[in-house]
Amino acid sequence: MRKNILNSPQTAIYKDKGSKFLAFAWPVKSEEEIRMHIDQLKKEHFGARHWCYAWRLGETGENYRANDDGEPAGSAGRPILAALDAQTLSDIIVVVVRYFGGTLLGVRGLINAYGGAAEMALVQAEIVPMPIPRSLVVQMGFEQLAEVQKVVNDIQFKPTTVDYGESTVQMYFEADIDRIEQLTDRLHRIYGVNLKPETDELAEN
Repeated sequence: MRKNILNSPQTAIYKDKGSKFLAFAWPVKSEEEIRMHIDQLKKEHFGARHWCYAWRLGETGENYRANDDGEPAGSAGRPILAALDAQTLSDIIVVVVRYFGGTLLGVRGLINAYGGAAEMALVQAEIVPMPIPRSLVVQMGFEQLAEVQKVVNDIQFKPTTVDYGESTVQMYFEADIDRIEQLTDRLHRIYGVNLKPETDELAEN
């Protein structure tokens, strides 16, 4: 399933029994960016008690972490992560900063607060499908060129480069995975056309 991403940063505030939970959500591309945001929040909110967070990275969200930062195990990081997963998000970090209000909330109260703060930030955010770039090389003889060009024109997909050899033609395409798959599906039906994706595995019809 294609993941979603944040289009821009978002914040929210959740309050319970005097404690304030400040949620900060950012789109990110690397663990270096994640550390930068966490470190910056710790400087800006040095008087807070906890800086709990969850993040996911990758096309499938395969890289992730949830951190309770001193709160009872499973009461902070996991609820934040659950809020990310409810929106099928990746390439994102959500940090919830807690200012303690003097009253203990218990594990259930913390789960509601951390998860609720993260959910509030994400509900307000603009969420869009994650772009997944792919490239494709289409190799053919001149006898297939007209048929391939008709397919390309039909789906309004312009190649980035076209190389004409002595006996073959190579078209290079770069686009989102959905567009590449649409093109591949049509060209697979043409005998004699070779499709070479970015994995460099040559498939011949």
